[in-house]
Amino acid sequence: MRFILKRFIVSMSICLLWLGLTSVAFTEVLGEYTSLVCPTSLGIPERPYVDADLAEDDTHMTADEAEIIEDGISTLSGNAAITRNDQQVTAGTIKYNQPQDTSDLSDNVNYWDTELYLRSDDAFLQHDNGIGEFSYTDYILKDSRGRGTAEKLVLDIGTRTDMDRLDFTTCEPEDRFWSFTASSLSLDHENNNGKARNVVLRIKDVPVFYTPYMSFPLSKERKTGFLTPSYGTTNKNGFEALTPYYWNIKPNMDATITPRLLTNNGIMAMGEFRYLYSRGSGSINAEYLPSDNRRSDKHRNFIDLELSQKFANTGDLFATYSRVSDKFYHEDFGSQLSATSTSFLEQRADVAYSGNNWNLLARVQNFQTVNRSIPTSSRPYKRLPQIKFNYNTPKKNNKLNYGLSSEAVYFDKGDNIVTTNGIQSNTNVNGLRLNLDPHISFPMSSVATFLEPKLRLRFTQYALEKNALFNSSPNRILPIFSLNSGIFLERETNLFNTDYVHTFEPRLYYLFVPHDDQTDLPVFDTGQYTISFASLFYEDRFSNADRVGDANQLTLAVTSRLITEYGREIGDVSLGQTIYFRDRKVTLPGSSARDEATSSFIAAFNTSIIKNTHVSGNFQWNPNVSNSTEKITFQTTYNPRPGKILNLSYRNVRNNEVNIIGTNIEQSDISFHWPFQQNWSFVGRWNHSIREGRSLELFGGIEYESCCWAVKGVARRFLSNVRGEYDTGIFFQMELKGLAGIGKKTADFLRQNIPGYQSEF
Repeated sequence: MRFILKRFIVSMSICLLWLGLTSVAFTEVLGEYTSLVCPTSLGIPERPYVDADLAEDDTHMTADEAEIIEDGISTLSGNAAITRNDQQVTAGTIKYNQPQDTSDLSDNVNYWDTELYLRSDDAFLQHDNGIGEFSYTDYILKDSRGRGTAEKLVLDIGTRTDMDRLDFTTCEPEDRFWSFTASSLSLDHENNNGKARNVVLRIKDVPVFYTPYMSFPLSKERKTGFLTPSYGTTNKNGFEALTPYYWNIKPNMDATITPRLLTNNGIMAMGEFRYLYSRGSGSINAEYLPSDNRRSDKHRNFIDLELSQKFANTGDLFATYSRVSDKFYHEDFGSQLSATSTSFLEQRADVAYSGNNWNLLARVQNFQTVNRSIPTSSRPYKRLPQIKFNYNTPKKNNKLNYGLSSEAVYFDKGDNIVTTNGIQSNTNVNGLRLNLDPHISFPMSSVATFLEPKLRLRFTQYALEKNALFNSSPNRILPIFSLNSGIFLERETNLFNTDYVHTFEPRLYYLFVPHDDQTDLPVFDTGQYTISFASLFYEDRFSNADRVGDANQLTLAVTSRLITEYGREIGDVSLGQTIYFRDRKVTLPGSSARDEATSSFIAAFNTSIIKNTHVSGNFQWNPNVSNSTEKITFQTTYNPRPGKILNLSYRNVRNNEVNIIGTNIEQSDISFHWPFQQNWSFVGRWNHSIREGRSLELFGGIEYESCCWAVKGVARRFLSNVRGEYDTGIFFQMELKGLAGIGKKTADFLRQNIPGYQSEF
């Protein structure tokens, strides 16, 4: 424990020393800030009204009394004021030197312009060049809500502001939580940046940080320099500290280089490069740990690339590439189970062209198998290449519509040599698949009805190699006929003294596909759709072209909606079921034919009829099995105002189908962001597996937010890998508004885990 504490202190000292000896780019110093809890008034007195029609650069002087002494020197007293353009200054006494065009001001000097308010003991103005010198000044920056004092302030109107021996804060005078002092401060308004020297940061008047030099932007525009450091701790990686360096290469191009100290692992180098053009964008993220102390000095790395580019007016290029050094990388350095359990990383490039009624896609696709222990037979196929062409006429009512979907793709998985009784054979099947799918339809509709017969013809041809399981050139040709029909009925109704339009929409969908024995065809990329209300109207129960499901079935469904007089739908419910007129014989390998007379009964609903509340759910009941309930999902969100939200959900899924992705699941999930006192809020989430009797994600925390500072603290316990191992962590974020923030970016984490979460920082 002593050793860990020592490393923590050393690492903190290194980070603070680094920040103290370098130029620090605080991304929000003196920048804009708007908060719901902040008062609109900044305590700026109202400027006097000037009853004069002034031309640009005209100087107007008023006073209760005026006295011309000698040599063009005048004395104005009693509500004396000078107005020029957007600037105005008042004082008890103004001595104006007409030959030199200067003024000496004393006795309660006040200055206003579009960005700044000043109150000073005395001032000196050079009217010809717009320079003013103010002594012992109170100032307020209107946009940033910043305020403070300065012994001397020199104002070059519209160009720069220089201060000596000053302090600064965005807090209200009665709640001065933080402030910083500096020996000097220069604000360059033309280049939108500032520089300060000998900066001391104070919390409640207690010095906590010093740097001899600090640079910062005056707005939210990007600026090269060190960004705010980030801190956190987990059981797995220990204490971690990140100090990003931001490089503003061009207005459309930037990079961030981040050293990441992990006390249990070592020092990781992280980098991000981004660019944006009118016709394209891209990003590269890379991480490298040269020697991982926790993994026997193993070199570890990760890269993720993504880019898109338009060309030739109708062309698009898209590429993505991801790769990790080892199977434990995401588990060690990721924060979500969905990432840590990733088995395959995609590497893909697409080139696409499109016209008015057609589109063409050329693709090459590969996958990195993160866990190399996964057998070759269970890995996804490479597409080297894939060509897709689609053509469709614009859909017109009472007109013949036609189109074509086509695909040619070469699948490659390499060899998987198996020896049986001394004989070697390759169990992997590689080869070419050509699929042609022309279709015609004749949609007919009126105000209250629609009817659409449709005919498709699926032709698939294979050219296989390196296999001993299938004929080298099998093929299949099948017609598919569907008839989609429905009626729209509506009536006016009144519920809870509110007028609505109530609809009743019955729908019939007939599908016929003759049976064809397809056991002689390989399965490259085909799976079975999970049943849902939408899948009741699919023309095939299989994805992609290796299988075409036989069918002679009728789907009966109905949807009812409740619509306000302004056209906003506030609720709907849908019910549906498919009746099978014959058994389904076409299956995927490992599954058997289905002989049920009906499909599962599907129900789905959404409603927001209760104010500030949205409720949705799905119900799936199978009359053909004893344990008939296959799916129950329920979600509700209560959101009475921004920043106040409660989410509740329940999910119970039982998969009785073979070859359908997923397992039996029963989970509950509650998440919230809930204010309990002025400026204070609770945050939390509990995702619990009822079936397994364990928590998948559990965290809780507290937030405080005022006009000038905010803090978040979150404690988290989460399932870190598929083996059921847990990790715990504490994350802390603090922001001094208008200056900077320190700590791990917990706001991003909370947005990912609490639907509807909003935060000012």
